[in-house]
Amino acid sequence: MRLGFITILTLILFYACNEKENVAPTPIDKSYYPMNVNDETVYFVEYINIDNPISLYDTQRYYLKERIESLYNDETGNPIYRIERYKRSDTLSDWILTDVWFSQYYQNQAHKVEENIRFVKLVFPVAKSLKWNGNAMNTLEAQTYEIDTLDKPWKNYDSTLVVIQQDNETMIDKYLDYERFAKHKGLVEKGYVHISQAYVIQNVPIENRIVRGEIYRQTVVE
Repeated sequence: MRLGFITILTLILFYACNEKENVAPTPIDKSYYPMNVNDETVYFVEYINIDNPISLYDTQRYYLKERIESLYNDETGNPIYRIERYKRSDTLSDWILTDVWFSQYYQNQAHKVEENIRFVKLVFPVAKSLKWNGNAMNTLEAQTYEIDTLDKPWKNYDSTLVVIQQDNETMIDKYLDYERFAKHKGLVEKGYVHISQAYVIQNVPIENRIVRGEIYRQTVVE
């Protein structure tokens, strides 16, 4: 009787394990960072460089296009996307190839190689207040990225998330970097405010009292 019970129990465990092994893993939702060959996105860029001591106030405006040109395997055998980046001064000018970047899914992360530096742009599954080291794959000092908003509408997009890459401000300096991703589209906005020196004027926003600093904004063209 005892032997029969053990045999039945063994069979139950065997089939239970087999059923568990046959269950397909839940796919990771990467819809905030889609990548497909021939996908392209056009942005309008405004870059402001201020250096008051030498009377410099320079503003540059141009269009930027990122196009996923091809897909191949890197030296480790993992798929990686080649991104060609083009610029033009206005809508009537020809696009000029300026540089090549790369992007890749790595385990549960989305990486982007910018100017030969690899950054961890997103971690999946996405969640509000999720944090990670954006410089985990390079030699730069550790930098905490955080998903600040999630599934929020923005312009014509129903669901976007914002990753704050750094946000530090005092009376005399400010460093803010962020990127916004839209579901099924990817990067739709990025910007930074790097103010290394500012006049001390109470109750005036630091952007209005810059001594030295840079302001950059890149926004998808509708």
